Amino acid sequence: MKAKSIKGKSPEEISAALTGSMADGFKPTLALVFISVKQDIASIISILDKKNIQIFGATSSGEISDSDISHEAISILLMDMEPANFRILQDDYTGSEVVETAKAMTEQALTIFARPAFLLSNSIEKPQDMGLGEKIVQSVSHVAGNDITIWGGGAGDDLMFKETFVFNNTNITNKGILMLVLNEDKILVKGMAASGMKPMGTEKVITKSEGSWILEIDNQPATDLVMKYMGESLPPEEFRDFNLKNIFLNLMREDSSSIIRATMGFNMDTKGVTVSGKIKTGDKFRFTLLPDFDVLTDVSENAKQFQQTDMPKADALVMFSCIGRIDAFGPMTSEELHGIQSVYHAPMAGFFSYGEYGRATGGNNEFHNMTCCWVALKEK
Repeated sequence: MKAKSIKGKSPEEISAALTGSMADGFKPTLALVFISVKQDIASIISILDKKNIQIFGATSSGEISDSDISHEAISILLMDMEPANFRILQDDYTGSEVVETAKAMTEQALTIFARPAFLLSNSIEKPQDMGLGEKIVQSVSHVAGNDITIWGGGAGDDLMFKETFVFNNTNITNKGILMLVLNEDKILVKGMAASGMKPMGTEKVITKSEGSWILEIDNQPATDLVMKYMGESLPPEEFRDFNLKNIFLNLMREDSSSIIRATMGFNMDTKGVTVSGKIKTGDKFRFTLLPDFDVLTDVSENAKQFQQTDMPKADALVMFSCIGRIDAFGPMTSEELHGIQSVYHAPMAGFFSYGEYGRATGGNNEFHNMTCCWVALKEK
């Protein structure tokens, strides 16, 4: 399989880049499109559709093209993958039906390929739906089994947190599930989920919770313990407006894997703390520091080890990275991307997402926060 990455800041630039990429006889069959909500999505669809290229598309909060990062632009990964080896599924969900929709789509995928692998994205019509990605990942795993390959990320909207979109050749939706289903008997699909977050302090237990709200930690009001951890003591009038940004929990699973949960807000009345993702009473965690610049070297070294042990070569790379990593690393974020791409020297595209999906190291498929999920593809 041959792959090429193209990018642009307008449909005209993408049209020119696509024409240039095909000048040597390259005939892509599949395009992974990551695009700002401020761009003309319909025009990009038209350009690709006229070339008979199938589209897996999601809006972004920053675009990745090889090791370059753009904003309010367009990044596309073109592949001449054998059409018999992939299928793009898209369906709309309504309200609480997201679980049933995801399950039905997975059941359909299992009728297409005996061993399907999934690249996923989903859109939301309102900010409070941002946690739906976790339900989708769990639904796919429930139907297809825990060993199924899943990677992806929630569509973004340039940090406006209003609505996001996914799309294929015929439909753009703000309440959709999008699946690129790959035949794993013909396409190798392997990846890693890396956060670089370093847990600190003692292990703590969530002793009371409700939904995504942590109400008590070690039998103490959750807000009291979090503020103690931060060394803060605020009067009630300041407490309500306190910014929880950059406070993360390293949630430990029974299989010894771990995932990151970002804190999102306080409730002064219940003394609860809400997180972006599912938690439950009995979960154990440690508070976690933001990744430092050492993680940039770690990512490259981990990718080299992965290449040696899991996947020696790749035709293409896809990246789903948390928008929070741009805040953490600033201009150095591109170093993380370069550290991965330099291992395989393969074309790469991706986007900065609202939640990342993939297998935790040594664990199950999870909904992640503040994590970089990268995927290597190779046609057998």
